Amino acid sequence: TFVVGQEQQKVFAHRCVLACRCQAFQGMLGQGPAGSEDSPSSIPPQGPFILGNVQPEVFLAVIEFLYTNSVTLNSHIALEVLTSSVEYGLQDLCKLCVKFIKDTLSVEQVCEALQVSLTPVGSQRLKNNP
Repeated sequence: TFVVGQEQQKVFAHRCVLACRCQAFQGMLGQGPAGSEDSPSSIPPQGPFILGNVQPEVFLAVIEFLYTNSVTLNSHIALEVLTSSVEYGLQDLCKLCVKFIKDTLSVEQVCEALQVSLTPVGSQRLKNNP
């Protein structure tokens, strides 16, 4: 269970799916690779995990990607999903977000896109994929 955003929306997901698809979630959920010495001997608590700085719609898009390897984006969340994908190390989700942003970028969104690209996470993305 995750409690997401200022709205404190509950989001439910399967720990095994998240841990298998994303190293960041693997670390967060306390599951090391199978058979490793770092694996806990007991099952870690079920949460809830508090993610107050992420909009629920953005987090749900990340979860959708982890379950389906695709994502439903719109212009309101695409940049934030891109930022989250970089934070979670989800390169394939990054590529989907960049393609969506390239295909739909408008004059109204260009300043916001520029601002995101200048943040540490955004600039890391630009260095890794010019």
